[in-house]
Amino acid sequence: MSTQRLTWLLEQHLADSITEQERLELSDLIKDNDNEELFKQVLSEKMQTETPGVPVEAAPWQKMIQDIVNIDKAPATPAKRPARVFGIYRWAAAAAVLLLIGSGAYFYMVRNSKTGLIAIHKALPELPETPLQKNSLLLADGSRISLDEVSNGKIATLEGTTITKLDSQIIYTTTSNSTETYYNVLSTARSGQYEVVLPDGSHVWLNAASAIRFPASFTGKERSIELLGEAWFDVQHADKIPFVIHSGNMVTSVMGTAFDIKAYPGEQSMTVAVQRGIVKVQSGNRLLAMLVKGRQVKVMANASAVQSNIDTAIIAGWKKGNLYYKDEQLADIVADLQRVFNASIQINKASLKEEITTVSFNKNTGLAKALAIICRITDAKLTVNNGMYIIE
Repeated sequence: MSTQRLTWLLEQHLADSITEQERLELSDLIKDNDNEELFKQVLSEKMQTETPGVPVEAAPWQKMIQDIVNIDKAPATPAKRPARVFGIYRWAAAAAVLLLIGSGAYFYMVRNSKTGLIAIHKALPELPETPLQKNSLLLADGSRISLDEVSNGKIATLEGTTITKLDSQIIYTTTSNSTETYYNVLSTARSGQYEVVLPDGSHVWLNAASAIRFPASFTGKERSIELLGEAWFDVQHADKIPFVIHSGNMVTSVMGTAFDIKAYPGEQSMTVAVQRGIVKVQSGNRLLAMLVKGRQVKVMANASAVQSNIDTAIIAGWKKGNLYYKDEQLADIVADLQRVFNASIQINKASLKEEITTVSFNKNTGLAKALAIICRITDAKLTVNNGMYIIE
């Protein structure tokens, strides 16, 4: 299936001008998991050129998503919507579908038509597999708030929980006694950072290109969240209710402490560094480390773990723009710089990617100077081609 064909079919459906044969063709394409990446690409390209000038309201978006989910159940002669309504909502529908595909929920809905859209999102909205273009908050009802585009003050309410924005911080305040759990997802863009004050009073600072999934109010015997990327935690103490962070196969548990977790997908290792208190790190039921202040553990892909001392003054230095890399593979350092500076960097020499490097600088140094420092250390050459930094 070509990009052009899928684009045309989708446009015909959203414009209510699709034939019955084309409708069935689009239905088959959507239900085929092999087309998921192509579908995401088509919608992403469209959203870059057309943006709906309407408020983000979940109800009409959900209806249009359901229309596409039920595309093969629609009548042969589709009802025409007035042109004005179509003009308003045309790409709002596409945006909503893109949102669901990005969370992995759309194709799940297609295969399980008895499950409602709201129920899926209330249950567990997905962490983004790739960085988003903007700092955003995904709510339990499936609606997404672009945090850099809303003003300070109350931005949402959900079942007794109020969400307030204050500059680069969002604050959860709850009066709910409900036992039902509603999950939200906070995501940062490349070069972005954001702080969230969770309903128990714990603070989480997200580094660039990172995301956390957390409940709008904590219930049960533990405070459990999920992390993709890097974050610094200052956890409110609670003797009998541990705070548990899931990062891939690594599980970090605390009662109340301050520490940093770095767990970006695709990298050679994950690290936990403790600034205050005691932190337990596990892989499954296997204890990897019991860390105290000034200690860190690096967990490799094979679940082996190496502990070492670390200066507490440099833990989470990225919050102030201080970037520290000690005994890191150059490929992982470059991946981090791409996130921090929202830039494209390529290492052309295979042996350089695995070279172990120690380096530090402030973000204000700028990417070009930072890469020049790295190249001096590694005896490499730096060039720039069409905005791409090349190390060789």
